[in-house]
Amino acid sequence: MRPFAVVVSLCLLGCEAAEPSPPIASDASAADASDAPVVAVDAPEPTDSGPPCPTALGTPSPRTGSPVRGPMDDALRMNHLQAKGTHNSYHLRPAILGPDWDYSQAPLDEQLQSQGVRALELDIRWDARCGRFRVFHLPILDPRSTCDLLTDCLGIVRRWSDAHPSHHPLFLQIEPKDAWDAPTTEQRMTAMEAEILSVFPRELVVTPDEVRGASASLPEAIAARGWPTLGATRGRVLFFIDRSDSLRDVYTHGGRDLAGRLAFIDSAVGDPFAGVMVLNNPNGADVPAAVRAGYLVRVFSWTAGDAMLDPAVTRAGLASGAHIISTDFPGMARGGVEGVRIPEGNPSRCNPLTAPTGCTPQAIEDLAR
Repeated sequence: MRPFAVVVSLCLLGCEAAEPSPPIASDASAADASDAPVVAVDAPEPTDSGPPCPTALGTPSPRTGSPVRGPMDDALRMNHLQAKGTHNSYHLRPAILGPDWDYSQAPLDEQLQSQGVRALELDIRWDARCGRFRVFHLPILDPRSTCDLLTDCLGIVRRWSDAHPSHHPLFLQIEPKDAWDAPTTEQRMTAMEAEILSVFPRELVVTPDEVRGASASLPEAIAARGWPTLGATRGRVLFFIDRSDSLRDVYTHGGRDLAGRLAFIDSAVGDPFAGVMVLNNPNGADVPAAVRAGYLVRVFSWTAGDAMLDPAVTRAGLASGAHIISTDFPGMARGGVEGVRIPEGNPSRCNPLTAPTGCTPQAIEDLAR
């Protein structure tokens, strides 16, 4: 193990033994966020140190613009597309540099507008002093972010969405980086949903209850009716939580369902709450199997920690039918190599495994309409 890796490993086990400090102020421009162990922490007593606490949550403004319908909006569904996503979408290259962190992402709205990104990933950490969620990767070692608070990040996405209401649904992956006991988990997840709803009104969020409808479970609904159509979801967002431990047990009411919840959560085939799956390996046989079964799937492509940027990895993700191809490099990668691109995407494309005959990238999304 390299000396740097030893220092990082020790700090991940020790530095997170206390509530993380707020991130350092940002300037704009890996292994998965699950590379770091989730450590249970006791919230400290509030202090006067740190940046000013934000004001109370507000009320989201109503959507003023209306989506322009596409030519196949009643035929195409959410799982008929394939889109590009970014890993740690807020991330800025830290001062203490390790190979997994050697990248900076553009501001979220620039990713959506100029890089064709339609799936974003936000790591959230509870700031007990202020009672709000902040967005950053690791305290001390990798704390820099293009947006500080969860509500800041979501506000950027909401403003872009309002300006482009005909976009196909955006996928927002949330990874809580702290662990809590069961009662605290319920409180924190309630707080997370309140922060989301202070920016996105419920009608702009595709929820598990909407997809489940009158069916007994999400898998039954997906098998019987499929996902909502693009016509019903343009200009909207879908949230999913990337956790598969005790937090998921609490959020799914003991592994039963997502009734009343705002977000989907990482799942596996056979789970009664299955809808969205975080499967990192684009070469895994489980990816096309889950896609063909109707579930939404996210996989990894290139990350900063890869020794070599191999285009075959991206090709495997595209061929797998995964709906989200996530990467550290949505634009140019190191050495002037082109980053991940959705072939013929506009910016997204028709899913190679699930899209019906006649589908075109322009029918998936065309903001010029």
